[in-house]
Amino acid sequence: MASFSHTIDVPKPPAEVFPWLLEQDKVPQWTSDVSSYEAQGPLASGTPIRQVIAIGGNHITLDMKVEAYDPPTSAVVGFSTNGVDITNTYTVEANGGGGSRVTQGLDAKPSSIAARMLIPVLQGRLEKKVTEDLERLREVLGG
Repeated sequence: MASFSHTIDVPKPPAEVFPWLLEQDKVPQWTSDVSSYEAQGPLASGTPIRQVIAIGGNHITLDMKVEAYDPPTSAVVGFSTNGVDITNTYTVEANGGGGSRVTQGLDAKPSSIAARMLIPVLQGRLEKKVTEDLERLREVLGG
């Protein structure tokens, strides 16, 4: 299993920050490699989300599901790809200065031997992507 998290502080309160984590008009503004992002209905626990990412000239479709949705403090989104089950956990909390502390946690669990061998290769890429994307979110939100 691979696990990683990154935290940023932004100068906006949680109620203004939380929509940026999953709303389809906002996610592509700060998430790298996204070709398309579409929630299949109103955001809530159980809502499917289809995201297409472009990596190395290839387009990969990720069929994700909102597993937990508790605005403006937390959300969990899960999906599987290449035998790896991935869980993204977002938490937003007031940081005491009128702003927010945003943490994205990522857990990747292999469901096969081949996927277990893939995890070490993916770990560095996933850590880099999460970090760069959250830093981009900080910039978008004026941090």
